[in-house]
Amino acid sequence: MKHKISAKRLSDTLFDGAKRTDSLEEVKNSIIEFDKILAINSELKSFVQSKRLSQEQKFTVLSNALGSLFHGLVLGVVSYTSGVEASKIISQVRSNFIDSYKIMKNIVSIHATFSSEVNAKDLDGIQKKLSTHLNKEAELTVEVDSSLIGGAKFRIDNMFLDASVESQLKNIKSDLMKI
Repeated sequence: MKHKISAKRLSDTLFDGAKRTDSLEEVKNSIIEFDKILAINSELKSFVQSKRLSQEQKFTVLSNALGSLFHGLVLGVVSYTSGVEASKIISQVRSNFIDSYKIMKNIVSIHATFSSEVNAKDLDGIQKKLSTHLNKEAELTVEVDSSLIGGAKFRIDNMFLDASVESQLKNIKSDLMKI
């Protein structure tokens, strides 16, 4: 009988192992890719969820079949999971690993929503300014929402900044109502 272990503990173990072996980037890419494939490949999902194989047997099969595609540390963590929650646990391990990676590398995730397309040069300038102001490397993703009148909305990790024209008009209206 396998002991239950949390996704957080598995991801911490994976992160520590990747740090010790100086393979953080490779392990990060590997866990991201494995999670993507697991989500779309029902045969792999069934295998990972299987309780019939021991951890060692599962690791051997995964290493022989996928060892050239995925880092051994990732396959080791995957081989430890089983049951119907296995794919969910692996997704949580991926998410926790990426969070730890970003903290260590001083990276902040920023999602920007603009009212219209923004050219690559302007996006690069925005990313550099955000990096400078936040004292972190900005990882910028962009979306266009034609329903915005103008301006932009930013989600910086868990903080939301609304610099849209609509938001500014609402603020003006609110201020005028106070008078």
